[in-house]
Amino acid sequence: MLSAADRRAAYDLAHLGDAIGEPSRAAMLVALLGGVALPASDLARAARVVPSTATSHLQALARAGLVVARSQGRHRYFALAGAHVAEAVERLVTLQAPAMQARRPRVHDPALALARTCYTHLAGRIAVAFWARARERGWVQWTDADVRLSSLGQEALAGCGLVVDASLPGRACLDWTERVPHVSGKLGVAVCSALFAGGWVKRTPKSRALRVTVRGQEAFASLGVRWAAS
Repeated sequence: MLSAADRRAAYDLAHLGDAIGEPSRAAMLVALLGGVALPASDLARAARVVPSTATSHLQALARAGLVVARSQGRHRYFALAGAHVAEAVERLVTLQAPAMQARRPRVHDPALALARTCYTHLAGRIAVAFWARARERGWVQWTDADVRLSSLGQEALAGCGLVVDASLPGRACLDWTERVPHVSGKLGVAVCSALFAGGWVKRTPKSRALRVTVRGQEAFASLGVRWAAS
């Protein structure tokens, strides 16, 4: 019979579970979902640990292949190892026990719940409202396999100054604060990039929350995209 150590060594998933299962490390991974590399000091604050403890956690995450370190001059920044890690973390965040799935999770930052980047695509209440409107108006072809921008959708967005390639595929992605889907994948990334380029949304310093500009509020309204304030 294999020992517990041998059985654990046989399954990489168990090692990933060890890396993610510590609450401080999980907090760091969620903080990095914004797609921006952060210094250890910022990640220590996000995880509510002292810098020396944060360094130990980041080393464990790096050994598991979940984060990478980047040096800029005398400073080191940490980022998720890639979009595949962001997608895995995002999906894990949405997993809940059946008794908890019917209610929204508690979000301590209202701005994060309203609009945020999930690695490189738009998430939060505004994202859900935008894609719900797109489905309602026939701007997307939404199937179980993928989500595609229709010619009608491309024209509607172009009319507001958003240039998005209709050939890019997207996929439904459960929004962890709203519990309904938004769109990730190449289409989700392209739309988010267009929103930044058009000045509809701007980043918030040291947060993955986004601020909707006055221009963005007017433009979303012109498309009929509306969302509740809280």
